[in-house]
Amino acid sequence: MNTKLACLVLPLSLVAIPAAAMTINFFNPTQPASLLASSTTSRTLRSSGYLFTHTVDGYWSSYPGGPPTGRFFSVFWPKGVQAQAVTAGPDTGIGANITIRRADGQPFELRSFTGRLLANTAATGGAFEIMPKLHGEDVFNDPVMFDASGYAGNAFAHSPALAGYDTYVIHLWVDWALVALTVVDSDPIVPASLQLSLTATNSVQILWSADAAGYTLEQTPGLEPANWFQVTNSATVAGTNLQVSVPLAGAARFFRLRVF
Repeated sequence: MNTKLACLVLPLSLVAIPAAAMTINFFNPTQPASLLASSTTSRTLRSSGYLFTHTVDGYWSSYPGGPPTGRFFSVFWPKGVQAQAVTAGPDTGIGANITIRRADGQPFELRSFTGRLLANTAATGGAFEIMPKLHGEDVFNDPVMFDASGYAGNAFAHSPALAGYDTYVIHLWVDWALVALTVVDSDPIVPASLQLSLTATNSVQILWSADAAGYTLEQTPGLEPANWFQVTNSATVAGTNLQVSVPLAGAARFFRLRVF
């Protein structure tokens, strides 16, 4: 099987080997998100090497002529990403949009997604409209359409399987939330480094960037021959990183991150 390996040995050594495609499933608590940019009409979050830009109805006021306070959100990371339809200000009428792209600008596959309605569309009908982009240009003359006709709270799962594009813009005319997403990278992000430290309790703490999603931590007591097996200790979020603490037993221990 073609894999990408990032091996960490005591003492330090790091090795990388070319990889097969990696599948990433959003959203779960082990995927921290950081706020990269915020304006009156949009916000951009970064998680697991991806950027999510969603519309915000920031010019909205609770009464005509009142100060713009913006509308409240009901879906927060890691439950999903909410897009608000822009109803006030210079961008009125653009609808509710979520733009997905890799932080490094590389193409990826949008395999499937689930959108949850936060307003009713049953009376007039609704559709998620997806426009793939490549190098900043629309790929199709018209967006690809997926049903979203229903009532607030209804969820719609679709599998567009769009591949080879670096950006996907998903549009709906009313508020909605992206609550599940599966993307596939043909060129996965490799952890830039693995940080290792020994604790006073004879454990080793291993830290790597949460941007490098989809990796499994493995260990072996020796390399001749190597007998790699998965570390079952749960990873915890440490800022924008993932961290695992592993008790040490014996004189030698070798660790690696592996993606299938």
